[in-house]
Amino acid sequence: MRQSLILRGAAVLLVVLAGIAPTAALDNLTADPARIEEMTRDLCTFERALGSEERTAAAAYIATAMEERGLSVSTGRFSYSNCYFDPPLALSSNIIGVREGASDRIVVISAHYDTAVPETPGADDNAAGVATMLEVARILNATPLNRTVYFIAFGGEETGLEGSRRWLADNPDLHDRIVAAINLDCIASGDRLLATTLPQHRWILDVLPPCIEETPARLLDAARGDEHAFRAAGIPTIRLYERDSYAIIHTADDRPERLNYTLAAECAEIVAGTVVGLDAGGDGPGIDLSVENGTVIFTTLNDAPIEVIVDGTSLGVLPSGSVTLPKGPHVVQAVTYGPTGAKAVATVMGEGVEIVPPTVSGSAVTIPWGGKTEPGEDPPIHLTFAAVPLSYRLDRPEEVARVDGYFDGILIRDLEEDQAVIPVPGPHSFTVVAYGPDGSVLGVDRTDFSISSYGMVELDGGILQVDETGGATCLASAQTYTRTYTPSERYLIVVGCDYRDTADAFLRAAEFRVDGPGGQKCERRFFDVPVLNDSRREEIGFWLEPEGPGTYRWTVSCSEGDGRAAETGSLVLS
Repeated sequence: MRQSLILRGAAVLLVVLAGIAPTAALDNLTADPARIEEMTRDLCTFERALGSEERTAAAAYIATAMEERGLSVSTGRFSYSNCYFDPPLALSSNIIGVREGASDRIVVISAHYDTAVPETPGADDNAAGVATMLEVARILNATPLNRTVYFIAFGGEETGLEGSRRWLADNPDLHDRIVAAINLDCIASGDRLLATTLPQHRWILDVLPPCIEETPARLLDAARGDEHAFRAAGIPTIRLYERDSYAIIHTADDRPERLNYTLAAECAEIVAGTVVGLDAGGDGPGIDLSVENGTVIFTTLNDAPIEVIVDGTSLGVLPSGSVTLPKGPHVVQAVTYGPTGAKAVATVMGEGVEIVPPTVSGSAVTIPWGGKTEPGEDPPIHLTFAAVPLSYRLDRPEEVARVDGYFDGILIRDLEEDQAVIPVPGPHSFTVVAYGPDGSVLGVDRTDFSISSYGMVELDGGILQVDETGGATCLASAQTYTRTYTPSERYLIVVGCDYRDTADAFLRAAEFRVDGPGGQKCERRFFDVPVLNDSRREEIGFWLEPEGPGTYRWTVSCSEGDGRAAETGSLVLS
């Protein structure tokens, strides 16, 4: 689990799952605590922190376990960078095991396998999560399923959700096929599990197997796990976890002997039961959507909750007639889900009307975060996480009859405190207005902020190899990527350099180089010192900040003596 501070009062839904789900609801989906413990202990023998060579062995262990459970296994290698880490450039892998179903609709079950700090076991965070995910694969092995299930062990979670972000970026064609994603992170301490999701995706909680106790609550979501990457992509996501281990995660005390493997087995059964619950087919409820005089109007069968999306920004679940569009054309979507995740979407083009929020000041209402900016200034707060709470505080709540919000000029009537929105990248503004019973304005407050692209995009720029076995042999490889151009998105092109010192090449050096657009270049030179084994693996790379659509190329090359190899990679942005 990656610890991070985010805005106070982020609106998510919390459900306490106390005790095991009734066996009648799970039929024969029985998990084995001993198996989970064994795999957790095995994973804890590998050093899985950034820069450790044992991460490859841990990934191979997970891949073998997936194959033993009948999954089709692949790996996704990726590079990532952060100047605060040592080494600043590193390579990692996602391990993906697929259980094919009768349809192309997908349920994702994920758990990260890396650790945050070297020489820490990372038992609860998150070896037990990976072991539990693999136990789900085992107990579902004999159950016929309509949905295809992806079991993914993500790398790079502790350094910024690198693996999940990369997998989602590399598989945009799968996004609309994913019914739900279930992330397991810290699930084996204490005696109760928690489940959290955005209000937009409240329906997932209804698919959980019946539990002894369910306690809805608001939660300060102070942790950032891989579920945030799925939220940013607009994919319904739930996270299962506990908070009893927070005092020991990222420390040497996060040891396998401290864990509650019965709780982990309960978690596996809940996840397996949820997959079965999601497996039924069907269509989402029909939606009638229109824009009348700038106001968004919709109806649906059974009064199903509707998520309203305007110009790509999710405003959350809102009632019909509560949203009025500002002047200009807008793309409006209404989204709802059936009881097993069948998604229905209605889309219309609508014309807005002139909307001017009140400008009077007053202390009746305040926004507890952010700050105002003058025209031409950058917003004072830059955010990278997916969901933002529209928070406000009432100084004299007994005097306030109604609170309206304006998000980027879009009027939301009767705004609930901490309404969760998922904005598109770029600058945004939020204004809140408190009204008295007679319609008078009691107070107005405003904040400005910006949402950055959900992290940079790292691309595997290629592999260079110099092998001195039988003379200097040079190899180079690179590939072409095709993506949609996104303004302000940055790319880190990373090239792996593999120098294999198997002979003494006196007064010679292996040279590795990458030449990028605009004259950018980076190179490494490894000298062969006789007698010593100078073999090494490093990475070189460069930043690419595209100015617009087009093709951006780079050349990777290596040489030693008379040997030389070169290849060209490219990024095609449309």
